[in-house]
Amino acid sequence: MNNRCKKLGGYLVKIDNEREMSFLAKFWSSARSRGPLFTGITDEGSERRFYNYNDKTPAKYLRWRWFQPDNWYGENCVELTGLRLNDKGCELKGRFMCEIPL
Repeated sequence: MNNRCKKLGGYLVKIDNEREMSFLAKFWSSARSRGPLFTGITDEGSERRFYNYNDKTPAKYLRWRWFQPDNWYGENCVELTGLRLNDKGCELKGRFMCEIPL
């Protein structure tokens, strides 16, 4: 996923604040297929310490779904589902969003 974003000159999306989360949630709700979107947030290699995959900075805004993150069978990636986040296995396929700096 991130390699595809890099080819476009970007990276998997970071969520830095509530405003960005709202923007992404509106995009998610208006999409024709409302499946979850992978973000660039992970805790791979640092269980329960979530950071942005691209630049290794700590994740600034984490608004989890109920009972999340639960690390079910080693989930290390984070997906957006509506207005909330959920941890998910990185090896799974799914939709994702790239962030491309201007």
